Amino acid sequence: MDHLPKTRILIVEDNLDDVELLMRQLKKANLGEQVMAINDGRLAMDFLALPEADHLVALFLDLKLPSMSGLQLLENIRSHDKRRNLPVIVMTSSNSSEDLQKCKDLRVLSYVQKPVTFEAFSKAVASTFHRTDTATT
Repeated sequence: MDHLPKTRILIVEDNLDDVELLMRQLKKANLGEQVMAINDGRLAMDFLALPEADHLVALFLDLKLPSMSGLQLLENIRSHDKRRNLPVIVMTSSNSSEDLQKCKDLRVLSYVQKPVTFEAFSKAVASTFHRTDTATT
């Protein structure tokens, strides 16, 4: 991974269409060069343990992933001091009120229901990268 530009945004999503939609929107915001997409929860957890992940400013996360659910990954992220305050945007097909509550409890910045519309996705991207409150709790 030494040859890659610094990753600022991590997409953890196993649906290639959703990754493509997200990449297009991030490129429009001039952030496309700094994005990494991972399609597996365990692989994402491995990446988050590396020093390369120190530059992350946002994580786009699907809840239904191979090998480890997005909620398990999110719980892991929130339990480690180094990544505890990483802004997370969940994009999921789950309409479970339990999943939504878990996401709220784990301080998810945005929860976008799939199928993701361009408008909903754009709103989530804007709320992440145009936030005025940079303070974290």
